[in-house]
Amino acid sequence: MKKNIFAALLFISMSFCSIAQPVLTQSNHIIPFLDSTLYYVADTNSVLNDTTGADIVIDYAYLRGYGVTQKAYYIDPTTTPQTSDFPTATLAEQTSLSTQNVIYSLSTSTEIKNLGFVADITGFGVTTAKYNTDPEEIIRFPFAYGDSYTDPYAGVFSVNTGFGTVNTNAAGNVTVQADAWGKLVLETITIDSVLRIKRVENMVTDPIVMPSPLPTISPITVDVSMVNYYKPSLSKAPLISFVVSSYSQNGSVVQSNKTILSQYPMSFVSVEEIKIAESISIFPNPTNGNSSLSIQLEKPTQVKIEVLNLLGQQVFEIQNKTLQSGKHNVNFELSGLSSGTYLVSILLNNKTKIAKKLILE
Repeated sequence: MKKNIFAALLFISMSFCSIAQPVLTQSNHIIPFLDSTLYYVADTNSVLNDTTGADIVIDYAYLRGYGVTQKAYYIDPTTTPQTSDFPTATLAEQTSLSTQNVIYSLSTSTEIKNLGFVADITGFGVTTAKYNTDPEEIIRFPFAYGDSYTDPYAGVFSVNTGFGTVNTNAAGNVTVQADAWGKLVLETITIDSVLRIKRVENMVTDPIVMPSPLPTISPITVDVSMVNYYKPSLSKAPLISFVVSSYSQNGSVVQSNKTILSQYPMSFVSVEEIKIAESISIFPNPTNGNSSLSIQLEKPTQVKIEVLNLLGQQVFEIQNKTLQSGKHNVNFELSGLSSGTYLVSILLNNKTKIAKKLILE
């Protein structure tokens, strides 16, 4: 009898541990040199699941890809060409897509600080950002569900132009929040005790004074939204990562990128999904508020259309009903929303998600 009671208590204890809230610490989060992580690249039409809260289900079973992979490399910063610009860095990160783009960080027992980066930015050239005035605090230890903070950062941007290197100051803020934990559902695996961490950055440079007689370049605004899902006992790197970034000048986006990575393989985007995605168009875009979405369906389909902000949060639902086969034009009006960039999310049969960018002027 005592053995049965002990076994039952042991089972309950083990079950509780398996679903305990994860906590990021220095020992389970800081990645050592020469490690690398293989990621599968998801279809950028996929939509961020913005479900938050405790002990929830985070569904990404709908993620699809094109069979493309990329690697993240964690290397000794002293082996990189621009190590002299980041003398206190303890880690450098690269990807297999570009060895020229490098992020430098400093890790301690209580935090990881972003010291800056080197990147080839379309429209600007090779840019070095050194947060030497005030580094960016990208994570604190320990960090668990419910923790959050906002940290200012500042430094110098150096742009390598055809007329030499030009410098300008930059300053911004980062907000980091652990806003969910629970069960992560992927197409091929379900993982308990996963922590979601959202990081939102906004930075603005001073005007860039070019050599005479060239005109001064307007300030550059950098916006980054990143959502990562962690299970430290499985990997120190994110299991899934959503990153949306943009560089703007004078209120217009110069370059924008969306990257979705998963450590777990996913099915390829089907021919039908590709056809539907290619058939979807929004006009006018940019819009002052009144637009129409056109979609071509080969068979009756449950279609949910909603407008999301760049963090994946719903701001407006356009419709949610079954549409018959054929071409459909769905009119909608968004004049009540603030100007900016949004995503129009189209969910088909509660399974396939497609997103289209919409600019509201």
